[in-house]
Amino acid sequence: MNSKKWTISFVIIILLSLLFIVSVNFFVDPYGYFRAQKGENYTMDEEDYLREQKAEHIKYHGDEYDAFLVGGSKAGAIHSDKLSEIDGYKYYNCWLLSGNFEDYYNYCKYIINTAHPKKLLLHISTSEIAQFDREAKGDIYEIPAVMSGNSKVAEVTKFLFKNLSVSWDTITEKEDSYPVEKTGERNLTKYYAYYRDHKDTTTYYDYLMKAQVDPYLPRLINGTKDKTDLVNSNLSYLKKIKQLCDKNKVELNVFLGSLFIGEMVGYEGNSFYNWLTQMVEITGGLWGFNNYNDLVYNPFNYYNARHYYYEMADLMIDRMSGKQTGHDDFGVYLTPDNIASEIATRRAKTDEIREYYKKTGTIPLRDYNDASNITRDSQYLNN
Repeated sequence: MNSKKWTISFVIIILLSLLFIVSVNFFVDPYGYFRAQKGENYTMDEEDYLREQKAEHIKYHGDEYDAFLVGGSKAGAIHSDKLSEIDGYKYYNCWLLSGNFEDYYNYCKYIINTAHPKKLLLHISTSEIAQFDREAKGDIYEIPAVMSGNSKVAEVTKFLFKNLSVSWDTITEKEDSYPVEKTGERNLTKYYAYYRDHKDTTTYYDYLMKAQVDPYLPRLINGTKDKTDLVNSNLSYLKKIKQLCDKNKVELNVFLGSLFIGEMVGYEGNSFYNWLTQMVEITGGLWGFNNYNDLVYNPFNYYNARHYYYEMADLMIDRMSGKQTGHDDFGVYLTPDNIASEIATRRAKTDEIREYYKKTGTIPLRDYNDASNITRDSQYLNN
């Protein structure tokens, strides 16, 4: 074979190889990137590029909603139709896996500029004191080009030429899919299924929570790390969100999601109290459902150490709506006038947990039959 024929053959082989890579990545679509275009594919789950899907959905369907919930994965348990009970608005749940303040600002800005909402409801998790951005975690955590203004062509090219090992794993290791709801909510079916078959407190806690909780517990003795830099970064972006909403005459409500006791004790400390105080000052007032109350001691109200079930989400909305719930200690509306007393209460409660931990090596828990278990009669346990 002469050199010309060899060169042509080599080029053809390269082109066919590239075509093969592009075709596999496009049709297998392991990240869900191509299915996400135009925001109309509702088969995607939390393992896919939901940041892109939600951004595209807002681009093409944002005008169908009056208001938007923005938050991290905890907020995924909040039903959009339930949110309407607060103010009568039609909501879209724009929760994000591993939420963070950088994303919240970018999504709030994008929603305001694209959908022109009447209201934004911002869900904050206590764990977000420990992070500012999450893009380094991987592709599905990056801010999409449709929002950032970066090249869409470059983004498409990147996903077309991904390593084929990811597509191969998708083909060979098929797992059950739990697609998010059309209005954005997280699908918790698999968690309720485990709950349904494991109602022993020790079994349930040990399997779903213990491994996540154990690293937090030594902080009761050793104290929490100083998070001043992260606190300042987070608060600077919360201020930007507030300024953005004020400028565009968009109502902004902020609330802190419920927290299981096992995670809560890992953040109680001066950095958190400073963070909480300044958030109250910036917003003028917010609901805090990450407080000490009877429900947080019961593991059956949570599907792992960091996330709550639909029933806890519904209860938060009921409290914000002003309904009588029978759980008056669940959540407190924090203002500049009462934040100091709330922090004093938290310090005292944390001291109690610390003494319990010193004596037992663990944290106090309520069992399945305790009145604090509000998920025991859940309709989702029968599905």
